[in-house]
Amino acid sequence: MLLRPFLWSLLGLVVFWTEFPLGARADSALCPAKTLVWGSGLEANIVLPARFFFIQAVDSSGRNLTASPGEKMFEVKIVSLSEHFTRIWIQVLDRQDGTFLVRYRMYASYTDLHIHVLLMDQHVAKSPYILRGPVYHEGCDCPQLEGSVWQSHMHCPHSFPQIERDLSHFANVDPDRNAREIPQRFGQRQSLCHYTIKDNKVKLPDMEFFVNLGDWPLEKRKGPQNIHPIFSWCGSNNTRDIVMPTYDLTESVLETMGRVSLDMMSVQANTGPPWAKKNATAFWRGRDSRQERLELVKLSRAHPHMIDAAFTNFFFFKHDESLYGPLVKHVSFFEFFKYKYQINIDGTVAAYRLPYLLAGDSVVFKQDSGYYEHFYNELIPWEHYIPVRADLRDLLEKIQWARDHDEEAKKIALAGQQFARKQLMGDNVFCYYYKLFQEYAKLQVTEPKIREGMEMVEHPSEDLFPCSCLRTQERVQVPFGTKCLEAVLCVPASPEHHVSTVLVLTHGAGGDMNFKHLVSLAHCLASKGLLCLRFTCKGLNLAYRVKAYHAVWRYLKSLPNFTIKHTFFGGRSMGCRAAAALAKQLSDELEGAIQGLVCLSFPLHPPGQTHAHRQRSEDLRGLPESMAVLFVSGTEDNMCDRVLFEGTVKEMNAQVEVFWLSGGSHGLKVLGRSEESVLEEVNAYIITWLTKQGA
Repeated sequence: MLLRPFLWSLLGLVVFWTEFPLGARADSALCPAKTLVWGSGLEANIVLPARFFFIQAVDSSGRNLTASPGEKMFEVKIVSLSEHFTRIWIQVLDRQDGTFLVRYRMYASYTDLHIHVLLMDQHVAKSPYILRGPVYHEGCDCPQLEGSVWQSHMHCPHSFPQIERDLSHFANVDPDRNAREIPQRFGQRQSLCHYTIKDNKVKLPDMEFFVNLGDWPLEKRKGPQNIHPIFSWCGSNNTRDIVMPTYDLTESVLETMGRVSLDMMSVQANTGPPWAKKNATAFWRGRDSRQERLELVKLSRAHPHMIDAAFTNFFFFKHDESLYGPLVKHVSFFEFFKYKYQINIDGTVAAYRLPYLLAGDSVVFKQDSGYYEHFYNELIPWEHYIPVRADLRDLLEKIQWARDHDEEAKKIALAGQQFARKQLMGDNVFCYYYKLFQEYAKLQVTEPKIREGMEMVEHPSEDLFPCSCLRTQERVQVPFGTKCLEAVLCVPASPEHHVSTVLVLTHGAGGDMNFKHLVSLAHCLASKGLLCLRFTCKGLNLAYRVKAYHAVWRYLKSLPNFTIKHTFFGGRSMGCRAAAALAKQLSDELEGAIQGLVCLSFPLHPPGQTHAHRQRSEDLRGLPESMAVLFVSGTEDNMCDRVLFEGTVKEMNAQVEVFWLSGGSHGLKVLGRSEESVLEEVNAYIITWLTKQGA
C-alpha cells in the first residue's frame, strides 16, 4: 500500500541552514572531518518509503558529543546532476544525544543522487555521498528481480526466531483445505481477510493466507488436531497464530513523512527533556480496555506523587466512569517523554504503543503479559525494560527502585531505546514481512489460487511522477557447498517481455564473468527479452567447474519469479567445455532438461597440441540428437584447428551450427576491426540462432 502525500509544496529541495544556539561560538569545537555519517539511506539499492541515515557529532579531540550541539547545526542537501529540481523532502531530526537522524522521502526516481552533509559550509566526513543510480523512489514499479539480492541490499537478518517459532506448528500448509475450512470455522464469529498473492509485480512468492483483522489471536493451543494458519497482529501464550508486525507499526513505516505523525523516526526527535530534568513520576494515558487499567488509575489516585494515570476515553466500563473519571484531555504522545517512567499495560490485547515507548528516552515498566507482538521475545527484562507483575501489585515497589537506582534505570532506558532503533525501524519491518512470507510459502503443498469473490488489489499508479525501470542486472550469490559463487542475473528491462528463455554463461580458464564479451552478450539478450545468468568459477579443474555449473543450474531452477521453458548452457573457452560436460550429464539423466549449447571459442586442444582433441571433444560426441549446438570460433584460433574441428562436428549426433568469425583469434579479436563491431556481429548471430530454436 502506498499513499501519496498531498503537501506538494514540500516536494522540492528543503535546505536546513546552519544556525548556532545562543552562546555558541562560530569556531565551535565540532570537527567536520571527524564527525561520523552512516546508514542505509546512503545506499542506492535500499528502497524505503522514507530513507534515513545518521550523523554523530564529534569534536576536534575525537570525542563523540552526548548532548545536542543545536538542532540546526547540520545542513543536508540532496541533488541530482541530471535534474534541475529534486522532488525530495528532507528532515534533519535532532535526537538530543549528539546524534541526528536524517530522513528523506523521494517522489521521483533519479539517475544518481549526491547527498551533501555540511557543517558551517564544510563537508562532513566523506560528504558528498554519491548514490550511483538509478535510484528508485518507493512508488516506482521496479522491484528487485531476485529475493536474495533484495535481502542482501536491505541487510536483512538471516532469520527471525519468532517466525521460526510460529511456523514450527505447521508441517505443511494446504491452501485448498484452508480455503474450505477456515471460513467455516472462524468466519461466522471473526473478521477475516482472505488474500492470495499471485504473479505479483513485487517479487514475492505465490501464497494464499488468512489475516485476522480482530484484536484477539484465534488458533487455540488446545484446539483441534488439524490447526489452521492464521496471521494476526498479536500472539498469546494460549494461541498458535502467526504473528506479523502490528498494523499500527506497519502503517507508520509506510506513511512516514506522509499522513502519520507518530512513527519510529519522529519519536527519536521528540524524547523530551534530558534525563535529569524529566519528571520522576510514572505516566500513563489511555482508555478503559482492561481491568488492570482501572486498577492503575486507582493506584494513581492513592499515590499521585508516584503515578500519573488517567483515562482519555470510556468504552468497556462505562458504568464505572463515575468511579474512575473524570476523563482527561488527550495528550500528544511526545508529551509522554517529559516523564522518566512509562507504564506499558495491556489493553484488549498487547498494547501496540510499546515500540514508541521504547524509542523514547524514558524507562518502560512493562506488565507481565500472555500477549506478545512480533518482537517481544527478543526483549530482556531488566535489560530493556523493568518488569511488573500482571496484577500490578509490585508497581509501586518497582517505581521506588527506579528512583533509588537512577543510573541503573537510565541504562535500562538507553538499552530499550537502542533496541527500538535497531530492531523496529522500517527496514527491519520490511525484512520481517518478506522472510515471513518467504518461509510460509515454502510450506504450501497445493497451488495458491485466486478464489471466487476475491477482488484485485491494484498497484498504485505513477501518474504524477512516472519512472522508467532500468533494473536489468542484479548480483546474486549461488550456493556451492560451503561457499557461494558470484553471479549476475541480466533480465529484460521492459515489463512487456515475458521471460521464458535463459542462457547460462561462464568464462574461460583465466578470466571471470565480467569478460567483456560475456557482459555484452548478456545485455544484448536482455534487450531481446531473454534472461542471462553469468557466473564466476576460478577453479581450473574441469570436474570442479562442472560441479559449479551444476550448482548454478539448480539455483536457476529454484528462482520463483520466472517461468523458464527453454534453458541453454554456454560459456567461453574452458567454460563451454564445462557447459558441454554438464549438458551431456543432464541429458543422460533427464530428457529435455537442456535445449541447447552456445560455445564461444571451444578449446579443442592446447596451442600446438592437436593430439588432445579427441579427449576434449568426448562430451560433444556424446550429446543427444535432440540437442541444438552453436559454435562460434575464429578462423585464426590457435586452440581450434579448423580441419580437426570440422571432423569432430561430423562425428556429433547433435544438431550443430558453426559460425566462423573471419580472422578471429581465440579471444574473438579481429585485426583491423573494432571490438564493438565484432561483438555486435557475434551477438546478432547468437540471437538469431536462439530465435530459431524457439527462444
